[in-house]
Amino acid sequence: MKEYTATFHSHFGAVKFNHNLKRMGITCALRPVPRALSSSCGTCAVFESEEWNVTNLDDVEGIYIKEKDRWLSVYETSEN
Repeated sequence: MKEYTATFHSHFGAVKFNHNLKRMGITCALRPVPRALSSSCGTCAVFESEEWNVTNLDDVEGIYIKEKDRWLSVYETSEN
């Protein structure tokens, strides 16, 4: 399993994402966003999955995976 970190445009989006993952049986925790990642709301969701194939990306700013000391982007929103 890989650990992913999702950032959001709003705190409500983070809470909604967390709720949806838990309903799908995916372990998820809300945490402060690491300094190396940009976020509009300061809250991120950390979850484990074989693949980040999550369907509800309404308020997601980006999804990242950490390898060694680097954050690799696996999804970024096209919104500004």
